[in-house]
Amino acid sequence: MNLTEIWRNTLGELQVILSKANFETWFKNTFIIDYKKGIFTIGVPTFFVEDWLKKKYFKEIQKSLQNQIDEPIQNIKFKIATPNSEQIFSLEKDKLIHKPVDKVVEKHEPSLYNQPALENTTLNPDYRFENFVVGPSNQLSFAAAQAVAKKIGQMYNPLFIYGESGLGKTHLMQAIGHEFLKNKPSGRVLYVSTETFVNDFIQAVSSGFGKAKDFKNRYRNVDLLLIDDIQFLSTKESTQDEFFHTFNHLHQNKKQVVLTSDRSPNEIKGLEIRLKTRFEGGMVTDIAKPDLETREAILRQKAKKLNKNVDTEIITFIAQNITSSVRELEGVLNKLIAMCELINVEVTLDKAKEIIGNIAENKKQRITPEVIFREINKFYKIQIEDLLSKKRTKELVVPRQITMYLLRHVCGMSFPEIGKEMGGKDHSTIMHGCSKIESMVSSNNRLKDDLGILKEKIYSFGV
Repeated sequence: MNLTEIWRNTLGELQVILSKANFETWFKNTFIIDYKKGIFTIGVPTFFVEDWLKKKYFKEIQKSLQNQIDEPIQNIKFKIATPNSEQIFSLEKDKLIHKPVDKVVEKHEPSLYNQPALENTTLNPDYRFENFVVGPSNQLSFAAAQAVAKKIGQMYNPLFIYGESGLGKTHLMQAIGHEFLKNKPSGRVLYVSTETFVNDFIQAVSSGFGKAKDFKNRYRNVDLLLIDDIQFLSTKESTQDEFFHTFNHLHQNKKQVVLTSDRSPNEIKGLEIRLKTRFEGGMVTDIAKPDLETREAILRQKAKKLNKNVDTEIITFIAQNITSSVRELEGVLNKLIAMCELINVEVTLDKAKEIIGNIAENKKQRITPEVIFREINKFYKIQIEDLLSKKRTKELVVPRQITMYLLRHVCGMSFPEIGKEMGGKDHSTIMHGCSKIESMVSSNNRLKDDLGILKEKIYSFGV
């Protein structure tokens, strides 16, 4: 058992999940002294570091160490000690992904990333330009995507498409891949979500040099890299660092990168400046909610694809009442057709009204103040107890007023009810907070976008 290699891989995994400052502060000059009968002894430089690692990072260390060995770990002990020259890792130079990785993968460990035809098979066959409904809300994004597909690596690199969930960003992104492959069947296209990229990176770091090389091969040996929901890269410092190098490699080699997000690059909190500037250096375009005519066109196309004849009045009714996303729009039509087929009746306007009424009622019942508090906490990175407290710090004012506004307009609560939920605040304070947001939303685009994102996440709860 190579204890030095085990600790190197453990540090690599911890480096991904901890902030750069914490990692470099608490894990510098640490090493494995011994391993006997399921017990690891970790060498640390001071009693203070020992105490901190025990209190703050014991579970993370145990989990990362367990990933390196097959037998169960019984315990982890710490001891003040000084590492020898072979046990000292430069935390900057020894990043497992960025360090040159020329070691060959051992033959008994077949590489997941080198399987044939892995890249192009990640595309959804239905997401093509010919079945994307174009309207005023997405016209610019559609035109940019077509231009990119015709001249991969030469036009708008990267192409960054942002907008709320369910409006067609993934469809448009993958359509670029299909169009490129139609013109160049031998091309290599890789579509992944940001979550997949992060998980692949963690696996590569925790598995050692061979998998790190596989990771590079997978993400850098492509003509077109498509990554969905790049906002989830926020705050993940080590993964951002790796993505930065991957992006640079592709860009410098005239390979195309296309990204989607639920907000513009400048609005992604916790994203490094160097990534923001690179994202903004290409083409940034947004997709907004479709207007009534576009929603009707989407429903007609969906009905045609399902080979169903749906009356115009039914199409119009659904389009008038379902405005949040294309995904929900299509979902309602699917449900309507399926319900009518199950009970063997024609698709009628009354059935459409019944389904839409049930959806509205279910949403209203499902959304509680706790759901709104949770989404505010995640979106603004504010602790719920601070949100409900009497603190009046600057960073709490707007999120607190938005919470009041959402409780009023999404949950339909009265001002006294909101005051009670918000830590016993006076109803006049609640009225002022709601009025403030209502007066700002028409003229403040940033606030309008934030509310749109929050509502989408709130309404999608439990779906």
